Amino acid sequence: MQVLDFNTGIDFGAKGNLKEFGPVGFSSNPDDVSTWSAKPFVELNFRLPPLRRDLGITVQVFPFLPDGAPVTKQDCWVYVNGLLVHFCSVSAPCEIGFTVSREIVSPRANRLSFVLPNALSPSELKLGDDLRKLGLAFVKLSAAQA
Repeated sequence: MQVLDFNTGIDFGAKGNLKEFGPVGFSSNPDDVSTWSAKPFVELNFRLPPLRRDLGITVQVFPFLPDGAPVTKQDCWVYVNGLLVHFCSVSAPCEIGFTVSREIVSPRANRLSFVLPNALSPSELKLGDDLRKLGLAFVKLSAAQA
């Protein structure tokens, strides 16, 4: 399991390092700068160096909100090791930022999960044959001690 380097973070683009973090539920073909969630639930796995303070995480995302879609925002529930740490609604490209108590992270194995209940496939919207449940496109994850 990969250590999350605070200097490089996670780059979700085609030339990025996403595959090192055991991604689950992400699209298998990233574009130059991002990777779409392909299911209503996505997760990453990583180790951390020992922390003296809480962990601050920032994720750059943009939502799947095509014209005429029945949703105007993508709700996003964020969990670390199964514990809810953040909720937000994303209606435009943004940075999702949150702090994780150092008591709930482990130096061994951690699981960062995003639940996206409003994810829709282009196929459901009659926008083509794509069956992936698109919620958010992930661009970059940065982490540092808070």
